Amino acid sequence: MPGAMAACEECRALVQALNKVTACFRQLVMSIGGSSDSLNLREELRRTRRRARELVGTLRGRLTSALRDGGTLMRERRADFERLWVAFASCLEQLETDMRRALELARIFPLNVPRRALVQTGMSGGTSGLAARALSTHSLRHCDASEHSEETDLLALQKDVIEVGEIIAEMENKVNVPRWSIVAIEEPGAELRSTASVGGTSTGMLNVDTRRRRACRLSRRLAALLFTTIILLAVILSVCVAKFV
Repeated sequence: MPGAMAACEECRALVQALNKVTACFRQLVMSIGGSSDSLNLREELRRTRRRARELVGTLRGRLTSALRDGGTLMRERRADFERLWVAFASCLEQLETDMRRALELARIFPLNVPRRALVQTGMSGGTSGLAARALSTHSLRHCDASEHSEETDLLALQKDVIEVGEIIAEMENKVNVPRWSIVAIEEPGAELRSTASVGGTSTGMLNVDTRRRRACRLSRRLAALLFTTIILLAVILSVCVAKFV
């Protein structure tokens, strides 16, 4: 069925985009209260969260429609949609967890309180690159960034947390896809054996890392041997000097 195949490929691309945005949002949340926390970071968090909500809304409708209309789906195609459903649910749960963490941290470390001591996380530098990667996927609709007060943003974040939790509960009621029944289409560790990856193969990087570890162990052994030889020479010299004296 060409239509079902096209819908499956589109949902797969959307799941990959949501996975990417969720990972970027998680990295941004880790900077709240740290040395790189600022108004820019909070704005990037807001934009990334909005992008994630757009993807969630689109995926929920399309995957639910495809799986509830099971009579017209081939068995193999339905299995693909179920795998995408499980991946979507996992991203959604991670997004909810990170949203709750962001809400808690934003309340602990408000930016409008002067001279508030922030957590020294060791992370520094700008976070614009993360937000740019999260927002680089095709936007469903463009929204101009506007000024938001911190309190308004906290209320919006709290609302998003509640809505995402409701979506998770709704998904479990509308579509019954037991996660333990999903069969993976790739063997564990298949990505490590891939021969095509950006910037070089994973196997090549593992080989380089192994060679570095071997060289490091050899250097340590040589250093220990040299140190032992110096000590023995010092002992021999001291004994000889003592005899002559």
